[in-house]
Amino acid sequence: MAIAETLVYKAYTALATTVATVVAHKALTAGWQYVTGEEPPEPTDPDANLTSAVLWALASAAGVAVAQVVAHRVGTRYLFTRGQKFKPHRIGVKV
Repeated sequence: MAIAETLVYKAYTALATTVATVVAHKALTAGWQYVTGEEPPEPTDPDANLTSAVLWALASAAGVAVAQVVAHRVGTRYLFTRGQKFKPHRIGVKV
């Protein structure tokens, strides 16, 4: 039973984080266009302003990371709040 729960957990959270990533990227792009009045810079464009490219990279990375964490946590709570004791395995890296 634990294997089935693990597979459901992984599939559900993968889907939730994928959807959250796409939605966050679209929202960040729209926000960038609203604030600056321009399209977000392409990272490979040599004519793009370095400051704008770095700010876009930071904003998009932070926004997508936050959306993924929220989707993952919401997905975990949704799947395992009905009295189940299952907790996903953590992969730890010591620094």
